Amino acid sequence: MMTCFKNHTIFIRIEREMKNCMKQFDELRFSSQEQEKTKQNFLQHIAQYDESISSSMRSKGYRCKNQAERTVAFTFGEVTFSRKRWYKNGECRVPVDEMLGLEKNVRHSQELLYQAAVLATKLPYRQVGETIEMVYNVTVTKDTVNKVVKLANQLLEEKDDYRFFKEEKKIEKIKADIIYIEGDGVYVKTSEDGSEKKNMDLSHFVVHTGSKQIGPNRFELENKKELIRLDNRLARRELLDLLENEYEITNETVLVTNSDCGKGYTPHVFTEIAKSFNIKRHEHFWDEYHLNKEIKEFTKSYPRELREDLFQAIREHDKKLLRRSLDTIESLVSSEEGQEKFEYYSSRLIRNFQYTKPAEMRGLPKAGIGIMESQHRKITYRMKHRGMYWTSEGGIAVANMILLEREGKLRDLFFGEWKENYDKYTSLDHISADSVRPKNDSKDYKLPRLHKNIEKIFKMK
Repeated sequence: MMTCFKNHTIFIRIEREMKNCMKQFDELRFSSQEQEKTKQNFLQHIAQYDESISSSMRSKGYRCKNQAERTVAFTFGEVTFSRKRWYKNGECRVPVDEMLGLEKNVRHSQELLYQAAVLATKLPYRQVGETIEMVYNVTVTKDTVNKVVKLANQLLEEKDDYRFFKEEKKIEKIKADIIYIEGDGVYVKTSEDGSEKKNMDLSHFVVHTGSKQIGPNRFELENKKELIRLDNRLARRELLDLLENEYEITNETVLVTNSDCGKGYTPHVFTEIAKSFNIKRHEHFWDEYHLNKEIKEFTKSYPRELREDLFQAIREHDKKLLRRSLDTIESLVSSEEGQEKFEYYSSRLIRNFQYTKPAEMRGLPKAGIGIMESQHRKITYRMKHRGMYWTSEGGIAVANMILLEREGKLRDLFFGEWKENYDKYTSLDHISADSVRPKNDSKDYKLPRLHKNIEKIFKMK
């Protein structure tokens, strides 16, 4: 009996010890240990590289005068390392820093800054820092994230300039029977001048060649290109450049455009685009979402039947029914304010009625028309509401970063080959992009023609 009791006691003790052992695993501690191993491997790699490059530096006439420590935050933690500094004719080079892509006085690696940029397209700046600290145990402040966005804005400007310098390469243009263009403004709040009531208008254009189904109730725009700018005129000019360089446009090409018919996106704007490419058939649509919204706003104080009559007039493209409905509404107007509202909406409906004709009546597929609101969402979800305010520089930078991140091109902005090529071009005879690129207020600005002029400049050089 006593033996059984002892055996049972031993069994319970062993079981308790096994449970304790299972509970003792600390994942955070384990991760920290692995991070420390990575740091040691990194330090070893740095030392080996510094030693291996020494002979090459000496052969180039450089002399190693000293070593200096530097502390940098990487995705695997904050590391302090020592590296050699080489001198020649007063010039100082630090091969390790060059290999790591570290500029002077920068305390964060390029990869960490890039990942902060990706997070900045999804989260407020403060939450970006909190997320990085939780994942990598590295401190990144809100101010640092703000600097990352400023860096991205600088890179965006440089890459934009790079288009004027790079050698023209023959690319296979996108061929399609129909090209769709949609444009609209995105309003975000700005606090740039100390006023919280001012809105900043980001001009957004989308070009594609149609919509295809990729799953149940899932569709994808084909050959989609987007651009977003602070200035509407500049956005329209770059739209011409995009169409010229990316799409094959012939006399047989059908141009389908869609907008809310507001300032900067009127039918005339898109007609001018069609004329510039000698497109014979251009079909413009008054965006269905905005049209329906205006009709509901216009008729909210009138009987429901009148609203339905207007919708029916649009569906059947019946202008007589439209006018009868408007006449009925006018007879119900009882105030000066109501009269002003009636005149505004009725004149817009009559003036733009031709652009409300359904796609089916024009012999065009409806799919792919009216996609602008869905394309806005990736920007509005990040940049609107939640008490967010932007400077013009930060706002346009984040908006473009969002577009690049969605296209899988944000990494190229930070690490692409274009950066090295751009440095070569700008160092050539001290030529700057500003000396050849057009001014924003130039009315006769045509980017395709400008590209050819720049080619002549470099051939002459």
